[in-house]
Amino acid sequence: MAALDKLYRWGEVQGLVAEAPFTHRAVWRRGHAGRRGQIATRNDAYERAAKRSDVRFLTLEDYRVFRDVGLRGLTLDGAERPGARDRNGARNALFAELLVTTGLRLEEASSLFAAEVPAGAAAAGRQIWLELPACLTKGERGRRVLLPRRLAQQISAYLAVERAAAVTKFQARGGWGSIDQPIFADGIQPGAVLRLRDGRTVSLDALTPDERARVVLCGDGAPCEPAALWLTEVGQPVRPNSWEAIFARASRRCAEAGAPVRISPHQLRHTFAVHMLAMLIQRRLQEAAAPAGPMDSYRELLGDPLQQVQRLLGHASLATTYVYLDHVASRADTIDAAVEELLALVPTGRPA
Repeated sequence: MAALDKLYRWGEVQGLVAEAPFTHRAVWRRGHAGRRGQIATRNDAYERAAKRSDVRFLTLEDYRVFRDVGLRGLTLDGAERPGARDRNGARNALFAELLVTTGLRLEEASSLFAAEVPAGAAAAGRQIWLELPACLTKGERGRRVLLPRRLAQQISAYLAVERAAAVTKFQARGGWGSIDQPIFADGIQPGAVLRLRDGRTVSLDALTPDERARVVLCGDGAPCEPAALWLTEVGQPVRPNSWEAIFARASRRCAEAGAPVRISPHQLRHTFAVHMLAMLIQRRLQEAAAPAGPMDSYRELLGDPLQQVQRLLGHASLATTYVYLDHVASRADTIDAAVEELLALVPTGRPA
């Protein structure tokens, strides 16, 4: 990356390229061995090497407890608990489901537009490929994320009921007046283009997460509504720091119910990575029963699952994804399934 950065900088000086494709920012670097700290320039495409200790994932049972007890306000046995149910519990649980089934980062998931989730495909019972704009993703690389069929249907229900009710309150209260520097637009055109009220158009790839939270749609004389997918009870976009507070409150509720789990949104990304990698490896173990050469078997068992998870998570380097492999062994069901599959491949000897 550093070599490419220097190459493009040289190309700019020589007039071979109009501009370098990398962006930079100033970071504070702490001094060592008595040296003073200093401000340094850092390439935004830099991705810190992952360490095993960085990964914190949940068992699926712990996640279920957090979702049902912490976010939905139910009891440990799944019953309704009078007076403790969160008014936005269904929305909050749906947001958690999005994180744990797609591996989206918090800022990516919280900055989606409602129009970016095609409702028709969900109604038809199909899975949805969700296109993440470049400005939402780390390193501005953009990527595609697959929404499971059940999740797509749940989001469609949220759009039709809970979000629609929030939009009605937003319009009745003139909620756009509570948005700092709102960006009014007529609508989103085919090709992922936002059409502003003054006639200009802006690519969705160019909108930052902060700008996305300020977009208000008022097209064709219709009452204004936020473009954001996730809205508060009165129709204001839910910001990333609000989700952090929601998860912290849900963790406290779990502890009060006798299930001490502390969960952050980013842990659900780790949870997706570990469990998805484990399931893909299980599938490769099953497929490995077919005759294949040793290199083909290795590619089937490790190469494809790692690369698939790398693409889903949007990692620039496979080494970043590889760290999750260390945690797959801690999934007891994966170990059991792997042993059973391997035993099935061992030829049965004839009794002497």
